[in-house]
Amino acid sequence: MIKNIVFDMGGVLIDYNPEKTLCSLFDKETADIALREIFRNKLWAEKDRGTITPDDIMEAAGDKIPAHAFEKVKDMTYNLYPYMPPFEEMYKLILNLRRNGYMIFLLSNASADFYDNKVNIPALELFDGYLISADYLLLKPEKEIYEKLFEKFGLKREECVFIDDVQANAQAAEECGMKAIRHDGNIDTLIKDLSAYGVKI
Repeated sequence: MIKNIVFDMGGVLIDYNPEKTLCSLFDKETADIALREIFRNKLWAEKDRGTITPDDIMEAAGDKIPAHAFEKVKDMTYNLYPYMPPFEEMYKLILNLRRNGYMIFLLSNASADFYDNKVNIPALELFDGYLISADYLLLKPEKEIYEKLFEKFGLKREECVFIDDVQANAQAAEECGMKAIRHDGNIDTLIKDLSAYGVKI
């Protein structure tokens, strides 16, 4: 019996799409450079792990970012949240889940600036707890971060469904004993997938 719904954040609760944002601000060449040097760079994941800072990322990027885009890209590197609007339909889904008695948790690869920005994501007000990767120097899909989730909140893995937009993260959750759904952005499909696990919407 499912009692707990565990959500990822970027791509599930909020629109994490740096490529779309950069292409709306700059020409394709500049956007591609910023993606390669920062947002798709392995250093970005290490920021979410909590082992490096935005200063480290900008120092590594150096003069590779075109001068005309430097300040805006730096601003995004230090705080991408203003460029990631919440999905309104996800708020409604989570509200219904809470009304039906489910506990709601967050498991996200995110850096420490999450705590300064979570107030701007209304759905998070409905959550029973958060586990942020940077707090534990871990990242999905590493098995240890899922085990930490169970330990921190006293959850039984067989009573959890995990929702993530990355297949590797969903697969790792299943390997740790949870049910898992790879969310493709379609809310109707997500509702069907949850219902297939016996979750009442």
